[in-house]
Amino acid sequence: MKRKKLIMVGFLLSIILNLYLLQQLNNSKEESRLAQFKKIQNGVSYSYNFGEILQSKYNEISLKEKAEYLTAMSWSLQLSNHLLEIIEPKDERYRELAKLFDIYSHISSSNDLGALISKNDVSDEEVLELLNIWLSDMKYLDEKLDYVQLANMNYTQLEGFWKTLLHNLDYDDEALNKYKQTF
Repeated sequence: MKRKKLIMVGFLLSIILNLYLLQQLNNSKEESRLAQFKKIQNGVSYSYNFGEILQSKYNEISLKEKAEYLTAMSWSLQLSNHLLEIIEPKDERYRELAKLFDIYSHISSSNDLGALISKNDVSDEEVLELLNIWLSDMKYLDEKLDYVQLANMNYTQLEGFWKTLLHNLDYDDEALNKYKQTF
């Protein structure tokens, strides 16, 4: 009898220990996931900060330095985009966010701000106006995107949030306009 009770107690302790370790593993995964989302948010913040520096120093720096700032802005958003694809590759909520970051990361491409900076017939005011619009959108996204909240939303809730979010973005880009129409 004592042996059966001892085996039963050992078995129960084993189950309790396994449940505790499983919970710790889940907590660790959640903490790791939140740390990854913090890196994504940092990418958006870095991109915005590089843009602010470019805007403040625009008339003082060379064309090469302007291109370097545009590249840093773009790469910061691309990093956030790739991290989203790694963290949740099959989750539609994050795929939509990655598409949005991808659109904004093309600031240095041939048809956006990068092309305007290199053209001689475009005034600095026009470039700075476009940069200001881009920066206001980045600041808005940086302030409004709460990755913990996004992780807890279902797709229907996210779609409503997305419509509100997209409505307040002012950057005029063909890809962004097509993206907005999908919601």
